[in-house]
Amino acid sequence: MNHLTQYASLPLFAVLSIAMISVSNSDALAAGGILNLTVHDEDSGAPTTTRAEIVRVDKPDKPMPIRKTVPAGMGIVLDRALELSVPDGAYIFRMIRGPEYRIITGNFTLERSSLDDHNVDLPRMIDMQSKGWTSGDCCVVTSPYSLPLRMVAEDLHVAAALGHVDAKPIAGRDRDDPPTIDPMWIREDAKHRDGLVFYGIDPASSDSPDETNREAMDVSTYDPSIKIAIENPFAWPLPIWLASDRIDGLFVMGDWLRLDRKVLSVKDGRETTGLIKGTTQAVGRWAERIYWNTLEAGFRIPPMAGSGNESGASPVGYNRLYVTAPIGSYRNDGSAETAREGNSVANEDAWWRAAWNGQSVATNGPMLRPMLGGEIPGHVFTATQGEALQLQPEVDLSTRDPVDYLEVVHNGQVHYKAKLDEFARAGGVIPPLVVRESGWVVMRVVTLFDDHYRFATSAPWHIEFDGHRRVTSEAVQFFQLWQNEYEERLKKLPPDELTQYIPQVKTAREFWSQRSSEAVDATGMRP
Repeated sequence: MNHLTQYASLPLFAVLSIAMISVSNSDALAAGGILNLTVHDEDSGAPTTTRAEIVRVDKPDKPMPIRKTVPAGMGIVLDRALELSVPDGAYIFRMIRGPEYRIITGNFTLERSSLDDHNVDLPRMIDMQSKGWTSGDCCVVTSPYSLPLRMVAEDLHVAAALGHVDAKPIAGRDRDDPPTIDPMWIREDAKHRDGLVFYGIDPASSDSPDETNREAMDVSTYDPSIKIAIENPFAWPLPIWLASDRIDGLFVMGDWLRLDRKVLSVKDGRETTGLIKGTTQAVGRWAERIYWNTLEAGFRIPPMAGSGNESGASPVGYNRLYVTAPIGSYRNDGSAETAREGNSVANEDAWWRAAWNGQSVATNGPMLRPMLGGEIPGHVFTATQGEALQLQPEVDLSTRDPVDYLEVVHNGQVHYKAKLDEFARAGGVIPPLVVRESGWVVMRVVTLFDDHYRFATSAPWHIEFDGHRRVTSEAVQFFQLWQNEYEERLKKLPPDELTQYIPQVKTAREFWSQRSSEAVDATGMRP
């Protein structure tokens, strides 16, 4: 199964297509020429929708306002066709349709009374949906700009919106011609509060959390049918939330990984430790380290990915979660899948079940389809003491970014690390992992992208010997120190405000004390 997507005359680690378009009419010169742009899928030839960034050559940092288009964060939605009428001059454009398509860049010049038509074919790098992996954005801020249209432009299938806002009409589309992608599943029952996202909130219910009532958002007050994810993994109450045993997911990719600006420090929460603060990679790596510590502390919380509640101008689905169904299930058409691939989830409920079960890969770039021991992420391997499990890692990877390295991580330690050329020279074969104790495994691909941490990571596979999970004293101490620092901050509150936190703080102290008694050190020995 291990292989990389390769393209002739291109480096093994990069997939990039550059199309140069020059349009001019020197015979007729008038201010504001017109260029009619149409976009098609290269494989099918069908008209398609994409995100487009258009700037003047002399003002590359200032996006051009384009009439009768829908803003898409960075740029606008080019909905199948666009009549582009802008002032005279030279322009640069980029067309980006999510991470599964190759990026098309080019230029054009409009001169007086120029009039021309041009078609752009978008080449697909990989079709993850056809491989059994369905993409979703787990936290989208509401907007008056059509979410379905923006999802189609990013080749995104699932979205969790933080409520509902009526969308403005889409220029060029009638009501009987709505934008759609197959499948398209949008939920609007998510609510964000103080770093948590609650899924399954009925806006009409009297039990819905009040935006101004802190106690109503207390995780311990919720029905188990409501799922709760930590959207801000840096938040000071993180150890309290984890101790509640009500957390169903944790964002490893969110609004600290953005295209519109570099996020160099944590805004609301604990700053990076053991990392170089202020570097472009620090905040993203800090979120990942926090997540690994939750795994080392015995939690089986799946990773989540999404735009986040402060996504700025990043396009929807830039951070996304791909989920798949276990081997042996069936596709939507009822046919059995091949033995080496996952299966597309059958419906929206199945997508979210797969997400909560950790049958997933989070990414803001590389397209990673991993297997371990013939199983998709989220699987729990079981054994008894004295046995040795031999698990074969397998990786299927397509990427348009230069890649720094591919890794298999076991219990926080690197089992295998290689540059992609090294991986290719080895025939795409990763040494098997021999496991003799409880723990977890993730696979990840880290790119050389400079502006922030661009990577892909699998959800963990879990390994359980004699029914016991791995809990290390180092991870428990990590969260105990975090809670101690949080308590010092709480002590600065007025007494009447401090009172409301005391029960949760005491409960969390007891929880971490109990977990400490169950812990071993990182080598598997009792401390």
